[in-house]
Amino acid sequence: MIEISELTDRVRGVVRALGAPAEVATEVADHLVRAELSGHASHGVLRLPQYAAEIERGLIVAGARAEVVSATPAAIVVDGHHGFGHHAAALATEEAAVAAERLGVAAATVRRSTHIGRLGEYAERLAARGLVALVQVGAAGPGVGSMAPFGSGSGRPFLNTNPWSVGVPAADGAIVFDGSMSTIAEGKVHAAKRTGDPLPEGAVLTADGRPGTGPEDFYADGTLTPLGGALAGHKGYGLALAAALLGGLAHADGSAASLRGLARLRGPDEDPAGLGGVTIIALDPGAFGERDAYAATTGRVAAALRADGVLVPGDLERRSRAGATVSLPPGTLAELAALETSLS
Repeated sequence: MIEISELTDRVRGVVRALGAPAEVATEVADHLVRAELSGHASHGVLRLPQYAAEIERGLIVAGARAEVVSATPAAIVVDGHHGFGHHAAALATEEAAVAAERLGVAAATVRRSTHIGRLGEYAERLAARGLVALVQVGAAGPGVGSMAPFGSGSGRPFLNTNPWSVGVPAADGAIVFDGSMSTIAEGKVHAAKRTGDPLPEGAVLTADGRPGTGPEDFYADGTLTPLGGALAGHKGYGLALAAALLGGLAHADGSAASLRGLARLRGPDEDPAGLGGVTIIALDPGAFGERDAYAATTGRVAAALRADGVLVPGDLERRSRAGATVSLPPGTLAELAALETSLS
């Protein structure tokens, strides 16, 4: 077990040593540790070696700072400059929140983003301010990502996992859905590779399109299956494509969609048939009526679900965050220590 403050300091130190400005390193460290606290180790500290490798390959520009490059009263475009995506998405979230509190509804997009971590983090931030949140990150195009479209004859990847998150304020705690549009998120495959755990049946396909059984099948040019599987995979595929198209609003000015660091690429990072980015939409319930009345109503819905013994999206994360320490797998601790040594 490791104290939260100690882990945060250590992660921040690694990200700083990798070349990130102080405020960026703080954002990344807080995000990764909060993912661990929330029970999502797949988006936590184990990502640090990935980020370090991407910096070395030039996919992440460690010293970059995100900036607002275009804004109308209700629409904001953030350029992440291929820096740490957590910082860019946090900036877009704050800009969308401020605009929605002023106007009732606002949206922010991020171009040239890299991995932004756990989407639920940004939905939770907006819901904590009394706002309804819709968050999507997506990438699509030939050779892009880790998932083949439903019904694809070639079985070649065309989509990232392209998750969605929806956050809704409620009287007794925000309702927050966060899920990838693949059967399992790629981070879960990463975590299973680390722990040796098996993958759920039907979660991955081998390079030749056969059902896979473990992480090794995926990492040997395999693909993830769309949410819904053989029966309803068209729904996961459709939502994954929609996330990429919405994220593509960041390039509505005709700028090239660079997906470098945002998705696994098997081709050039800029392709005329590729599209992607981050879109964050914030809605103020007060613009439609009264904030407190809406939160009370959503709270009653959540209470009715819990009374029936059902978990409400966001409950598990809240329960997990009740502790003051984090338990990291030995492999993750060893990699953190190795990074600290190599960067000292």
